[in-house]
Amino acid sequence: GCQKASVRKKERSMLGCRCRLSVGSLVAGRCGLRPRLAPVAAARAQPRRRGRVQEPADEDLFSFSSASGPGTREEEEPPRAQAPPTEGSGDAGPQRDVRDAGKSRYDKIALRRREHLRKSRVDTFDLLDEKTGSPGRGARAAAVGAKEVSNRALFRQTPVDAKVMEKIKSLRLCDENRAAQRVAKGKMRAFKRDVSPTHKVPVQMRFYPFFGDVEPEITKFLGVARRDKLRLVATCSTVRQVEEAGPRLPSNFEVAFAGRSNVGKSSLINALSLATCAKSANVPGYTQSLHFYSLKDHLSLVDMPGYGYASAGYDRVEKWNDLVDTYLVSRGKKRLRRVYVVIDARHGIKQNDREFLHMLSKSKVKFQVVMNKTDACKPSDLAKRWWHVNEEIKRLPNAVHRVHMCSCRTGAGVQEITREIYSLAKLIGSSNL
Repeated sequence: GCQKASVRKKERSMLGCRCRLSVGSLVAGRCGLRPRLAPVAAARAQPRRRGRVQEPADEDLFSFSSASGPGTREEEEPPRAQAPPTEGSGDAGPQRDVRDAGKSRYDKIALRRREHLRKSRVDTFDLLDEKTGSPGRGARAAAVGAKEVSNRALFRQTPVDAKVMEKIKSLRLCDENRAAQRVAKGKMRAFKRDVSPTHKVPVQMRFYPFFGDVEPEITKFLGVARRDKLRLVATCSTVRQVEEAGPRLPSNFEVAFAGRSNVGKSSLINALSLATCAKSANVPGYTQSLHFYSLKDHLSLVDMPGYGYASAGYDRVEKWNDLVDTYLVSRGKKRLRRVYVVIDARHGIKQNDREFLHMLSKSKVKFQVVMNKTDACKPSDLAKRWWHVNEEIKRLPNAVHRVHMCSCRTGAGVQEITREIYSLAKLIGSSNL
């Protein structure tokens, strides 16, 4: 068996050699390959000579003359990329050409965005110089011969606020889902024993055991009967469908939920409304259109598609990203009252989150940040991450300077968002409140 395998391998290598020789002989002028590939193939078919081999120029690569070869360009050297200018020269043109060489249009746009964000971004690690006595990134970079410190080492030096830590422990934000399920089973047994064994257990006891007790007016606001609960009103995939769905919406006030794919936007809508109407899945990019939910005709909750990675085609992702941008920019302040940007509490504000926040700030859309998935964090890490997010949000215009922390799996911290939405609807002046 080994001998046969070696023979097959040798035959394949010989076949490859014959193929390469035949291609070289065809390019030499006896057959018609594609004209724009002829100079490259002809140059590869030439015997190797000592010294530097003359490469074909860019004009030869895209020329339609099959007679052009490497011998016709011996006097001219191929164009080289110019070196970047020094600090004294104010010419930035050659530097841009060198930087964009060989990159696609989308890579160039992404590079421009990163440069814009780098200028306007506040590095929270530099703020450690003012907050603590330990040197931050700026002080270490200014020191001569200082050893470079990683972001993880600087993150460990982040101060922990005592009030934030007390809030994390009181709301049980970092308790795991297994502990929450044990609490839920105990509450369900107590409810069936004390109230009625046949009565339906409330949603917050079954799915969100750390949600806590709410006031009667908030319970009335969320709806008691099933017909009063959260319900889907419209699903829109284009801008025209959004305009046509306007008369069908029971309320003129909207609160939208945005964020990266698979960060928990639909789960947050279910948790804060104590319902199971919004569909969610573990697959990134499950929500691919704008879903308008009515919260007992008081206001509309809008579940938007996520940005970032999604298990869908590139064209489809670009389509719903354009839909989200158009909706946020053209909706208006009087109708779209707030946008909750949901981020992952384990990672904080990432690059695409930062781009989205700057877009909202530039478009003068009022937004607020919610840190989800706190049940997967340690209390100290969550407090440090909250400090970094809060310091960056404080410097953005049109942002609500109050960062929420919650877990949609256990219901911890969701009650504060529900109360805030109730206060917002009451401030707007809903006639049913």
